[in-house]
Amino acid sequence: MLRCCLNPKVILGALVAIVLAYVFAPQLVQYSWLLLVLICPLSMILMMTMMNRGSNTEKERLYTCPECSMDYSDADWAKKCAAWCKEHKSCNLDIIQHAVQKK
Repeated sequence: MLRCCLNPKVILGALVAIVLAYVFAPQLVQYSWLLLVLICPLSMILMMTMMNRGSNTEKERLYTCPECSMDYSDADWAKKCAAWCKEHKSCNLDIIQHAVQKK
């Protein structure tokens, strides 16, 4: 587990941050030890953020029939379902076969 925290890219990034702080804000260099201590937690937070960002793009939009609350991935099927349900007060098997389940 420690091997993940001591990734050369993470260490290089921390060293670059320390050098930039020394060049542009010398008063912050005294806190560089804190950056070295926090390398592992910061890299884990960054990794979780990047993984979570990728999963948000994969979510698909669902359209819900207001009459029977069935969910569809296509807005046209949701409209057809709503029209059928409103007119017949029942569900049509040909339409609801296109319904999807929420995850």
